Amino acid sequence: MNKFEGKTEEEAVKRACKELGIEDPKRLNYQVISVKKSLFNSTVTIGIYTVTDVIVFADDYIRRCLKALGLEGMTEAKYDDGVIKLNIVCNRNKNVIGRNGDTLRSINELTRSACFNRFGGHYRILLNCDGYKESKYDKFVAIARRYADEVCRTHITAIMDPMTSDERRIIHQALSDYPNIKTQSLGTGHKRHITIQYTGPEN
Repeated sequence: MNKFEGKTEEEAVKRACKELGIEDPKRLNYQVISVKKSLFNSTVTIGIYTVTDVIVFADDYIRRCLKALGLEGMTEAKYDDGVIKLNIVCNRNKNVIGRNGDTLRSINELTRSACFNRFGGHYRILLNCDGYKESKYDKFVAIARRYADEVCRTHITAIMDPMTSDERRIIHQALSDYPNIKTQSLGTGHKRHITIQYTGPEN
């Protein structure tokens, strides 16, 4: 992590942008490391970080989570379309995934919170293990398509069970080209779900 100093946070940010060749300060990912004040002046130190820094931190955090569960493993990382994707490689995948994916989801939420606390920003972090996410996506997409066919036939809105944000995104994409069908996410937190609505002409 590169560090820059200034009398104020704004000055430190400007100095970092100048040295790094960044025109828009909003594109600068940083956190305030320290603020030192004396009677006559003050010094603000900021740390500049990259997605790579976040990935390294997340990988280490996940290893420690696995160790706490009595497991050993590593992650394979990929940054794709603004999402940090981490695939957990472990010799006891079922223990990592847990019942209905509960353990994997909990590790995912803990990792995201830890990254937020460490770097002070929101990151889309998606954990996977042994192809679990892909198989779950396929299952949800098949269910959503059956619902969509039923909605087209009856014109009655279908309500799906609550899902995580990445699962909802897959459903929206899968039904985006369905004629006369509209998907919408409703609810908050763990209750956020998708509705499948008919938008075509009434008979």
